[in-house]
Amino acid sequence: MTSEAVVIMEEDDNYSIDQYNENFDMQISEVEILQSMFPGQNELKIDPSIIHEVVDWVNMESETMKEQLMPNLIDFSLNIPVEKNKIEVVITLPAEYPKYCLPEVYVRSNELGRNSQKQINDDIGDYLENETIAEEPCVVGLVSWLQENSESYFKKQISNQEECKKTVGSSKSEKFLRNWIYSHHIYSKIKRKNILDMAGEFQLTGFCLPGKPGVICVEGYKNNVDDWWSIVRNWNWKKIGVKFQEEEDAKTSEDVKENRIFTGFKEVGVVKECQRGNHMDMGEFYKFLEIHNSTWAFKEIFGIER
Repeated sequence: MTSEAVVIMEEDDNYSIDQYNENFDMQISEVEILQSMFPGQNELKIDPSIIHEVVDWVNMESETMKEQLMPNLIDFSLNIPVEKNKIEVVITLPAEYPKYCLPEVYVRSNELGRNSQKQINDDIGDYLENETIAEEPCVVGLVSWLQENSESYFKKQISNQEECKKTVGSSKSEKFLRNWIYSHHIYSKIKRKNILDMAGEFQLTGFCLPGKPGVICVEGYKNNVDDWWSIVRNWNWKKIGVKFQEEEDAKTSEDVKENRIFTGFKEVGVVKECQRGNHMDMGEFYKFLEIHNSTWAFKEIFGIER
């Protein structure tokens, strides 16, 4: 077992209802601007019920009710045409955005190779950190930046003949790897769907436990796990890292099969709604690990005994 990037759980800052109110007001205004910029049916994809929920929360008069009924986070995706290609921009707005944190943003495209996707997401992170104004909404500005600059990533890919899409599983490593990943939170429905879809694409088994904190376990051929992680880790996260790894020799597909703890990849767990987000039900999660003879992982992930 090896350790890569140990992530420590941290306490959230306490924000007042008025501060959340101000943030949600600005988030709604930004979404309305984007809706006017992208009126096409398949351009901006957002669940209208989420917006209604946030608006209803802002209009509540009772502060006590607001504390008890925090709305779900606003998340949505944008499809932006880029010459003959397109990119999908996935955005989640934390309740603390924009006054106290940045939005969660990542880009993916079937036409971009993995290196190019990593590069554009790295550059998005740089843009958010260095080109935005603190405490001011920045999503509209970021979308405009992507409209102006995305084409260059496709051009660089064409000019670089060495970069090409790998065929997952075409070159099998002789190692089996299981990554146990801890995230500050996993809320975005879009991000969760992409985690599930990509696990199948990379022939991985395991689970994703959404909520706060979030836990992901992926297992399979080492090269596939590494390729999956190189993409997911470069999405915009508040905090994410590999808590620990398990590596075994695996010369054949039968070796890989014998090493797997899980069958398939699915989302698990029950989350509890509370003031600052949805927290995981640790009791249910422990039972899930118990079924898979993996309760030892609970202490490794959270540093506590059950």
